Amino acid sequence: MCGRVRSTLGADQVAAASGGAAWKNPDQYEPRYNASPGASLAVIRRAESGESTSDRVVETMRFGLVPSFTDPGAKVDFYRMFNARSETIAEKGVFSRLLQRRRGVVLINGFYEWAAERAGSSQVKQPYYLHLEGKGGGSEGDVLRCAALYDRWKGAAGGELVTVTIITVEASEPLRWLHDRMPAVLRTDADVAVWLEGSDDRPSSALRPYGEADMKWYPVTTRINRGDFEDPSCCERTRRAAEKDTGSVAKNGRVRRHPR
Repeated sequence: MCGRVRSTLGADQVAAASGGAAWKNPDQYEPRYNASPGASLAVIRRAESGESTSDRVVETMRFGLVPSFTDPGAKVDFYRMFNARSETIAEKGVFSRLLQRRRGVVLINGFYEWAAERAGSSQVKQPYYLHLEGKGGGSEGDVLRCAALYDRWKGAAGGELVTVTIITVEASEPLRWLHDRMPAVLRTDADVAVWLEGSDDRPSSALRPYGEADMKWYPVTTRINRGDFEDPSCCERTRRAAEKDTGSVAKNGRVRRHPR
């Protein structure tokens, strides 16, 4: 599952990742190093008639899908559908209806996953930060573009809430030690186009595991296990709790599961 992400992109990064698409509501974007469902994310989508001179726009949306048919008086639950499995989106009505007209591409810096690891006599939930290595070798890396679906809901209090769910696929072979799922990463502009321009109710060929060498990961502080912890140190490399006992060292940004 992809339920915790880093979303601290600047306007220049969003512009580059979206091909220069206009950002409709950047004022609603709140950068977060430890963003969970309910946080604001930048999302590329197709422009609506008369909305832009380009065929795409970027819109800030809330993480965690709230379907348009949700009762206006319902309590919003961003955790219920923050992910959608690629294998079943064409079968479940809540998602299949969005495949025809509400496809999006979530823009993030990276995401977090956890592994249960042994540290001395205790077991800890060790978080890892996963991101793309920059083409130029920069420490910030490239923007992660993830296939998504979005919807619009109007609550009883009025106003429109725009929400998004990140599509997941089976994890690529290099990541299966950590989790069995991963976001559907759209690495190339062609993949982004194939996904966004699709207009039928079938999954796209662009939805596939990504396991190339530029996908990197490393351990980060266990303080992010708290959803309310927000600090730049969330995504800084640190030693695994288990390393304090074994003295093992991560190499090349790829930390592999150690024998217990």
